[in-house]
Amino acid sequence: MALSWARQRQLNYILIVLGFFVLVGLVIFFIYKPEPSCFDGRQNQAELGVDCGGVCVLACSSQVRPLKISWTRPLKVSDGWYDLVAQVENLNPTLGNRDLPYTLSVYDADNVLITKRSGSTFINPNEIFLLFESRVETGAREAKKVFLEFPTSTPWEKVSPVEKDIYTERREFINEPKPLLHISVGNNSLRSYSNIEVVTVLSDVNNNAFAASKTIVDRLEPNTRQETYFTWPHSFLAEPSYIDSYWRVNTFNLDK
Repeated sequence: MALSWARQRQLNYILIVLGFFVLVGLVIFFIYKPEPSCFDGRQNQAELGVDCGGVCVLACSSQVRPLKISWTRPLKVSDGWYDLVAQVENLNPTLGNRDLPYTLSVYDADNVLITKRSGSTFINPNEIFLLFESRVETGAREAKKVFLEFPTSTPWEKVSPVEKDIYTERREFINEPKPLLHISVGNNSLRSYSNIEVVTVLSDVNNNAFAASKTIVDRLEPNTRQETYFTWPHSFLAEPSYIDSYWRVNTFNLDK
């Protein structure tokens, strides 16, 4: 019995020591346990996925609606040279993309690839915008079709839409001796805007685009406007029936 009692006492000591270290370990764990975040590689708070959705700025892929490509056009500037333009709509009302790559592929009438032009752009929430690539060389081949592609997996974020503070007004268009379009770009707000992209599209009576151009307004102070001019190297066979201008600024660069 004495030996059994000694072993029992030894076991009790061991259990007490182990319990002490477990208690100390738990105290240290809870004191220094890192707070859940959107950058810890775990779905450990009000998130829809790992570090995405819910309280996180980064959206989960299941939340993102694909961009809608309304139309694309190759617009002939001169023999062997084309401008490429595409109208795109972001159907996500609260999601944007800081830097989205894209590729424009140019084909001839036989659906044979002529060339490609790649670039990247920001995407604001709930906006319709134009992508414009100038002076794409096609050599002796005529461009007939353009296809626009975006990658399927890129980081989308929750961000505020851009206020509709900017406006454009058509002032004048002349076709001879060379086409010139005069447009005013104005700022109705009490804040300044920088790097305003303005793309204008000329269309025929059937609303088919036949020319486009792009400019950047470096800065617009509150309640001011700036005169902008778009030119083309050769006069058109007919004056445009429709002139549409699209402006955009990068919401990720705005001071909220």
